[in-house]
Amino acid sequence: MGTGLNQLSPSSSASSVIPTTGMRGGLGRTLLSAFLILTILPLALIGWYALHQDRRNLQQEVEAKLTAIAALKEREVRLWLAERQAQIKLAASGVTSPLTSADASLWSDLCAQLPELDAVMLLDADAQPLWVAGESCAWPEGDILAAPLLLASPQAGIFTAVPRGEQTLIACWQPFSLEQLLQEDVAFGQTGRIYLVQLNRLWPGGELAASLAMTHLDSGQSGVALYENHRKIPVVGAYLALTDLNLGVLVEQDQVETLEASERIAATLIAVVLAMALATTAISAMVIRQITRPVIRLTESALQMTDGNLNQYLPVTSRDEIGILTYVFNDMAADLKSLYEDLEAKVVERTRLLQRANYQIQRRAIHLQASLEVSQASTSIRDPEVLLNRVSDLIRDSFVYTSVVIYLLEPGGGLARRRAVSPTSGLWPIWFHPGDGTIMERALRKSAPQIESYQTPEEQEWYRRTLSRAAIPLQMGERAIGVIAVLSAEREGVQEEDLRVLQQVANQITIALENARAYERERQATQQLEEAEVFKTRFLQNMSHELREPLNIIIGFSRLMLKGLDGALTEQQQLDLERIYESSQHLLSLITDLLTISQLQAGLVELALHPISVSEVVASVLPTASALIRGKDIQLEQDIAPDLPLVQADAARIRQILVRLLTNAAKFTQEGQIFIRAWSDQEMVYVSVRDTGMGIPSESRERVFAPFEKLSAESRSAGAGLGLALSKEFLEMHGGQIWLESEVGQGSTFTFSLPAFTELPKLQTLS
Repeated sequence: MGTGLNQLSPSSSASSVIPTTGMRGGLGRTLLSAFLILTILPLALIGWYALHQDRRNLQQEVEAKLTAIAALKEREVRLWLAERQAQIKLAASGVTSPLTSADASLWSDLCAQLPELDAVMLLDADAQPLWVAGESCAWPEGDILAAPLLLASPQAGIFTAVPRGEQTLIACWQPFSLEQLLQEDVAFGQTGRIYLVQLNRLWPGGELAASLAMTHLDSGQSGVALYENHRKIPVVGAYLALTDLNLGVLVEQDQVETLEASERIAATLIAVVLAMALATTAISAMVIRQITRPVIRLTESALQMTDGNLNQYLPVTSRDEIGILTYVFNDMAADLKSLYEDLEAKVVERTRLLQRANYQIQRRAIHLQASLEVSQASTSIRDPEVLLNRVSDLIRDSFVYTSVVIYLLEPGGGLARRRAVSPTSGLWPIWFHPGDGTIMERALRKSAPQIESYQTPEEQEWYRRTLSRAAIPLQMGERAIGVIAVLSAEREGVQEEDLRVLQQVANQITIALENARAYERERQATQQLEEAEVFKTRFLQNMSHELREPLNIIIGFSRLMLKGLDGALTEQQQLDLERIYESSQHLLSLITDLLTISQLQAGLVELALHPISVSEVVASVLPTASALIRGKDIQLEQDIAPDLPLVQADAARIRQILVRLLTNAAKFTQEGQIFIRAWSDQEMVYVSVRDTGMGIPSESRERVFAPFEKLSAESRSAGAGLGLALSKEFLEMHGGQIWLESEVGQGSTFTFSLPAFTELPKLQTLS
């Protein structure tokens, strides 16, 4: 049992590495990471949003406060200026005469009412000084009437211009009065500062204005922004423009002081997020440990099972999904243990069945191979005896039988004789007959395979064998021609599968025997036909020679008598001798044709091939053609193409072909025309003979060139029907062809072709 399990388990190196419980497993890390991401990420996003909104709200609050302070100081500056101008106008309104340099009463009144006043100066309409009183001041240069309030410099003081008719009274004030006005009643942090901006300078101090003030001085508009001031300190500034006074109020506060509350909130928020992250990590670790601990136990048990230890059981401690999984795992482990307890027995049984199946497959393949070899032998061996011996050997070797025998029925269907046996032995009788009770007789009588089996009488079980005999009839349809029988000494005997294959082999043997017999009959018939053909050729040759000699004597004596060498003849005798002479000539021509065609069929005719001119051959037969149509209303015409190429041919045979074609044309044409035409192309020379005779029906055109076929039944005495057949044979010997074109009532055209002669290139001899 252990050996089978070890074969099915993974390697020991893989099973020895088992992850322990705790947070080191991949599942725990995954769950913890998911918890931390789902907890910290939303908190971080919410904190960032809250911090951003708080910072923005705080900035808006500071900007609003600075704007309000700038507006307040703008009103105070206007009130201060209005009060001073009103006091100067009131003091100067009581003086009706023009002021002189010695007039000191006005100055005394002004000093009494305005203690912060340092000096005054009266200007005429041309801005020329008329009167100056008080301490010396650094009066500003240029157009001092351009604005009601001028801040020349920190040392010179503050100047105001009050119109008095065509004159203008200029007052010089102490600088601390306006500085005190800007700083009093204002509290907005330790870094808050308020400036008056005039001519790109800040008051008090006289320094160059900051970037915000410079921007709004150019545009003449108010605004709030974050920027670096003239001291390179990041500040929040609010600027309010006093366009009618040619002034501006600038309120600044350092960004560090402004955003200090926001930084504290950010630090607090980060601390809270970190604390929550730590708390989440701790809680998640405990929760994940509770989740992964059963899973890890399941994993360890599964690895133990893969290592071959199937005695695994885990306690079910919960009713959730993990508990259900543990229950299913225990059930699966029990089933696996029960399954593997009889695994080796099942493997042995499956192996035995597989080996048996493989044996059957191999046996089937051998049988199919034997069937194929029998089929090949059936198609290649024509001798029945050799075929049966070969088939019996193939069946014995392929099926591993002890012996194989084949019986064939004798003529008459009674006895069956042994025709082949492998190996040669006396186990099978030479004959069997109906009713003798043998298995072969039963198979032949019932037309079905028969099996008989018995065991050997050996006492030892391991040595006993089953001897089986099987007989399969050889049948062609309903007719039986023999039996094939086998003897098997194998333990299982002859199987049904063997019978099916043997039946196929029997069918092949039956067909092969019938084919061999048919082949033998055909061979004998062919041999008889060949012998008959040889006899016919020899007979025609002998008869031709035997008949030509008396015919030549008859023709010779008839010619002598016609010439009057044997005495005078009467008119009737003259007519009779002429008929005898013509008939003898015709009979001699027939005998010559018979002899020629027999020689052609026997391959005894040879051609005398020479380069000849077709034009000359045609010209040589024209007198004969003219004689054939003498006395008939027929015109003989010709169309011979010039410069016809030569042909390699036997001139006498070509002349005979033309004469036969012209003779047929004259024979079947009573009136009209006979036209001879010759032409050529690059490879062949063509000659045609066309007539306007009776024509040949379509059903007779295929038989025109066959031996002993006549063109017309009415001219039965005109010839034996060998002329066109001989012409066809001679033309094919020349490498040419002949064909017919005909229409009943319109005439016929016979055309034949001959290959053009091509001279072989002459070989150059070396000098």
